[in-house]
Amino acid sequence: MFKKHECEACGSKFRKVEELMQHQQVTHERRLYMCSKCNMGFEGMEQMRDHAKKFHSYNRMKEKV
Repeated sequence: MFKKHECEACGSKFRKVEELMQHQQVTHERRLYMCSKCNMGFEGMEQMRDHAKKFHSYNRMKEKV
């Protein structure tokens, strides 16, 4: 499958825009904790938990390190 979403910072290519967004957050913005519901990235686990409680009413989020 053709990878059409390219990272402007490093040139990496991805099939889905969601994969590109996650790459940018983790690699270029140093956001190491990712919400498993919407793939937003956060610098700290506490920020991710607050987001999950506020927007998803969900406590189990995945950690990306």
